[in-house]
Amino acid sequence: MKPSALIIICFLQFACGQHKIKYNSSELVSPINLSHALSLVDSIKINNKSITFIWIYADAPSYTPIPASGEGITCVDDVGRFMEVLETEILLYNNQEMIHIARGMTEFLLYMSRDDGLWHNFMKEDGSINSSHQNSVADFGWWAVRGLRGLAAAYNIFSQDQKNDELLSEIKDRIETADAHIQTAIQRYPERQLTSLGMRPLWLIKNAPDMSSELLMVLTKLHNSGDFNYYDSIEKLSKGLIEYQIQNENDTLNGMYFCWGNTWHNWGNNQANGLIEAYEVTADSSILSSVQLWANSFVPFVIENNFPWEISVSSTNHYEMVSVPQIAYGLGSIYKGLKSLSVVNENDSYKQLSEDVFKWFKGNNIAQMVMYDNETGRCFDGIDGPSKINRNSGAESTIECLLAIQSRKGWNN
Repeated sequence: MKPSALIIICFLQFACGQHKIKYNSSELVSPINLSHALSLVDSIKINNKSITFIWIYADAPSYTPIPASGEGITCVDDVGRFMEVLETEILLYNNQEMIHIARGMTEFLLYMSRDDGLWHNFMKEDGSINSSHQNSVADFGWWAVRGLRGLAAAYNIFSQDQKNDELLSEIKDRIETADAHIQTAIQRYPERQLTSLGMRPLWLIKNAPDMSSELLMVLTKLHNSGDFNYYDSIEKLSKGLIEYQIQNENDTLNGMYFCWGNTWHNWGNNQANGLIEAYEVTADSSILSSVQLWANSFVPFVIENNFPWEISVSSTNHYEMVSVPQIAYGLGSIYKGLKSLSVVNENDSYKQLSEDVFKWFKGNNIAQMVMYDNETGRCFDGIDGPSKINRNSGAESTIECLLAIQSRKGWNN
């Protein structure tokens, strides 16, 4: 199967409500360039259904999609997140040409999920599921959460038209099947265990705050649709994430959210973003205070230290820091958390802080290189050191950068 030459050009797009497709008369133009992302979009027929996906890798200089050795050509990790890009394009900018792509990608996500609520991640070039790779075995972990991010976006996209009732029923069934795995973890609230860094909650998914922060984003979106009630789960996940935060004004890392074990890493750290969304549901002031502490104390530390890749903590004020690589996946998460906080808090200082982070994409980084090309829609895959850029532009980097630009509502503004 060859990558399809899928080119979609969209000119005028219209604003709509946040949760229901109710278009108004004002015209809004999408702030993102989808050209490169759409060059990675492809489709295949499986069981008489059109399955749409996005290729994982595209290497410089040709940027032709290529398979990932031992993995496959596409993954739930990327499709789930690209569905959020499409959700904004369709619901906010009325980009109707994206609906058929969203439908095909929804079919892909349903195909990769199982009746027992577990998910696989990679699909091979012949359309078969890679069920043996360590990052694609049936599991309720990262790829399950990413799949649910995509299905939550799909639910918002397709819930406005009765013609989509059959598809919506399938989406809702998959979400409700996954709920058993979510509640298996959350029902352990308020159990905790003693670690070398203090007491830790045991009710997060796989005891992983990074993964659980993205699940929190899923549950708040579904709850806000009005068709699901996840209030209790949102409250408990929020409490668990906050308990993984350093809250000690005498600690250099004050405000830092641990991502896994004793480590913070610059990818998948969506705690601030998820918690702000939870705050908008619960109005719990302790959630807002936690995110403000992160923004006031830890984010300036990250900026001052040139956006490190990883921080491992042994005890108060004792840590090791790794500088590279640096990727859009991590910087976009920090940016979106700050941008959400600035909107909720109506504080210009947080908006400025978010801009200081976004400048990484514009060249304020250790490589002194602009990481996104607005003319092509490509985002480079990362920075490997001073003046050392990974010029490939795969799905993940492109998607994460587009999500950040959508949040900012523009590249040049």
